[in-house]
Amino acid sequence: MIDVVVADAWEKVRESLRTDLGERTFELWFGRSRVVGLVRGVLTLGVPNLFIRDWVDERYGRRIAQLAGEVLGAEVQAAIKVDPEMFREMRARTERMEAAVDVETGESEGKVLASFVTTPRNELAIRAVRHLAEGRLPKFNPLLIHGPEGVGKTHLAWGAAAAFPAGTRVYRLTGEDFARRFSWHFKTRKLELMRERILGAELVIVDDVDALAGKPATQRELSSLLQLLVAKAVPVLCVAAKHPSDIPNLEPVLKSMLLSGMTAGIEEPTAEERVAVLERIFATARRRVPRAVIALVAEKLGGSVKRLDREIRKIYAFAGLTGEPVTAEWLAQHAAELGGPSDPAARRFETILKSVASHFDVARDDLLSKRKTKAMTVPRGMTVWLAREQGGMTFKEIGRLLGDRSHTSVFLINQKFAGVVAADPTLLALARETGRRLVSGDS
Repeated sequence: MIDVVVADAWEKVRESLRTDLGERTFELWFGRSRVVGLVRGVLTLGVPNLFIRDWVDERYGRRIAQLAGEVLGAEVQAAIKVDPEMFREMRARTERMEAAVDVETGESEGKVLASFVTTPRNELAIRAVRHLAEGRLPKFNPLLIHGPEGVGKTHLAWGAAAAFPAGTRVYRLTGEDFARRFSWHFKTRKLELMRERILGAELVIVDDVDALAGKPATQRELSSLLQLLVAKAVPVLCVAAKHPSDIPNLEPVLKSMLLSGMTAGIEEPTAEERVAVLERIFATARRRVPRAVIALVAEKLGGSVKRLDREIRKIYAFAGLTGEPVTAEWLAQHAAELGGPSDPAARRFETILKSVASHFDVARDDLLSKRKTKAMTVPRGMTVWLAREQGGMTFKEIGRLLGDRSHTSVFLINQKFAGVVAADPTLLALARETGRRLVSGDS
């Protein structure tokens, strides 16, 4: 049973939110919410599904915590959770919501070579993958596909696996998976077991080779295994965000191995090609999304196919809540709600992330990841320093937005980079440009 004081405090917070947001928006996001409890300064709210949880947490989490703290007279944090009972009630009440929010395809569903949209910017890569899958001569082994985020590298990897005969023993993992498995098997003295499993495969796919940057022992192990696989004529497909020559902290032995077969790059698609790719993605997922809506979102938001895919799915989930069809007029009406974080600190942080990601040519997700690689040390350090010095944010705010890092770790990163930035003209130029964007509101 909820404490009377907590229940009363939540009612006061709800009324403040209703005043802030207006009746319609409040009912949309908080009409089905309820307080679960207050334990050790954490106020937990229950909501019906993951979509509402993520939306409320991203846009209103800090405001809820602030209001609750004012009512209770103590520092409060807000935690938004999916309430199982509310989830079941919502599913029973509306099948439309279930279809809009909860339908998801499997990771590999539809990712076959036939569904890949071929363009002049990816034609060489898809031809090379087909060449590998069909076992044609001459053999390109290993085959390395490289290109920026969201151009279809993972789709090609799944497609290659699906093109082999049924029953083919496929060993597929990411660079991060390989590093973790190598470390565990090495510590437990079971390295031979891991080697036997990999060498016993009939097709090996290594995604995100970049994740091994700065791990020399792991790179040497992978290089040795790749040499043995190629000697046994086992097809090997590697995927990376960059050409091996451009991946920092890559050991010469692994770089040489990756370049010993064939490399094929994929370039960013044009605006028209993005729309065609997204049409194919949604058709495969059995979702009816008008081409006009896809084109409008691509024009307004830009970015990779992967990002646009996520944004369009988010838009349709939102439409499922409002019960309205998605049109150009509807998108314009809800532009403010769909346009990004409402919290000023979060908006400033997004501007900083974009600036750093563009300058260092790294992915936003990598900046936020807790994975520790040498390649991300400077970009992540600059993100912290800019958020503190240019964004005027507290270490606690930065830690929360930067993947829920601790106050102490963010403080130490900032302390380290204060001297680094001052001594580097390139980083100083990045700081000036980011400051200009923050002042002008140019994201």
